[in-house]
Amino acid sequence: MDIDMNIYHGELRARQRRVDAGREARVAAGAYDGVPNVQQLLAGRDVLVTGGSGFLGRVLLEKLLRSCPDIGTVFLLLRAKRGVPPEERVAGIVNVPLFDQLRREQPTAISKLVPVAGDCAELGLGLSPEDRAMLQDRVFIVFHGAASVRFDDPVRKAVLLNTRGAREVAALCAGMRQLQSLVYISTAYTNTNLRRIEERLYPTELDWRTVISAVENADTANTMDLLGHKLIGFHPNTYTFSKALAEQVMADAAATLPVVIVRPSIVVGAVKEPLPGWLDNLNSPASMWAAVNMGVLRVSKLSKKDALLDWMPVDIVTKATVVTAWASATKQLESDGTTVPVVNAALSDVHPVSDACCLAIYKEVQRSVPFSSAIRYPVFAQYNNWLQYAAIHLVYHLMFGLFVDGLLRLSGQKPRLMKVYRKIASATVALQPITDKVFTFETYKFWDLQRLMHPDDVKTFEFDLDSLEPRKDALNQLIGIWHYVLKGKLDKERGLRHIDRLFWMEIGFYVSLVAILIYLYLPI
Repeated sequence: MDIDMNIYHGELRARQRRVDAGREARVAAGAYDGVPNVQQLLAGRDVLVTGGSGFLGRVLLEKLLRSCPDIGTVFLLLRAKRGVPPEERVAGIVNVPLFDQLRREQPTAISKLVPVAGDCAELGLGLSPEDRAMLQDRVFIVFHGAASVRFDDPVRKAVLLNTRGAREVAALCAGMRQLQSLVYISTAYTNTNLRRIEERLYPTELDWRTVISAVENADTANTMDLLGHKLIGFHPNTYTFSKALAEQVMADAAATLPVVIVRPSIVVGAVKEPLPGWLDNLNSPASMWAAVNMGVLRVSKLSKKDALLDWMPVDIVTKATVVTAWASATKQLESDGTTVPVVNAALSDVHPVSDACCLAIYKEVQRSVPFSSAIRYPVFAQYNNWLQYAAIHLVYHLMFGLFVDGLLRLSGQKPRLMKVYRKIASATVALQPITDKVFTFETYKFWDLQRLMHPDDVKTFEFDLDSLEPRKDALNQLIGIWHYVLKGKLDKERGLRHIDRLFWMEIGFYVSLVAILIYLYLPI
């Protein structure tokens, strides 16, 4: 492993000691006198969550319901999807293992989730006049996390949902009589042209009003899509472009609204609660680990040697988001009244990840979670040399993909492996501007949230950063990928028998190939 975690974790523990000392000093000074904790703040209060069907949104819903048992109604802005009404979508959101603990401990809590028909991509959020009036009368805190996270979305689609959607949420909040906090969940990568990203807003090259007007205009919308990367400038994709514009929307809304922005880095599976390793999709680095353990991906191009990735467990992001809302509503979060508080939820300065680190850990835990549906023995390597990478990629990916798809065609099935390799290639290209750079995230407010945290909330909302352990967390990520995303059974013996059989089959193939070549070219 190329990273000495002892050094980084030494800094982490030192910061944690300063946080604890700072909180104790605040207690001694009476800073919490008369200040409600999170549970007290939300008792009987209603909140609105957008993006509740997404990975982070689901975990946020579960945390609010489980840790705030007296919370009022949790309204979910949901659009009818493929003919499925919002009420049925709520059932689809909660009928997953993530909510099992909540169902056991508080069987009636899920009934507090109330869907509201709407769509963040529509004007007025697609709300009926009655629902709009009801939300504006009752909602106390808003968590706006709805977004398209696809990197290859056309400009128009990304802007309508991510940027104009933020404007429409702010417009809804402007009429809320009880609103105490509007938490906008952005991304730490809205300013990838910088190496050091501070906890503040940065100006955008284009004005958000101009961009929204252009994509709303039928005459210019197609031109915007055609311009593509020329339009988005330094941004690596339309996602970060539209999210940067959305931050400016929120900055303008902050003149009259209690806005605060949370910028998580690369969100990965849960480290601790409610289920270690919880994942419900392969949109994160989990996609690479899944492809490797399935035997699909065997080689990748190594990122720059000094590049450190920033992986943030979803449960830590969730806690930070809730505590941010509390700190904003109780006026604990420092603000000069003219700028929007921004919290960079990032860990690379105390718990970084590198390609070499990932490879070393993967080799340690690979056989601990064997996939019984793997199509080839899992082996993985990374190369810095383009020639080496290209040669191995040709043999182990492209030729293998064509061979497998050929067999599928002969058997009357639809070929699909080359499509997987194309997706992997697209994702690699899209992520390269992020993975090939060394970003330094300022995290003063992220750490200060822990110092500001109400003493009564420590047990429930403590970030537990000093419990991070690379090998254990990686093992839980693999378990989460296999069990929760791919729906595989946790049967290690069966999985090992399967991948060992694949290993000897591959060895037999190579031996046979060598024998055939010897027979053809070296006749005896």
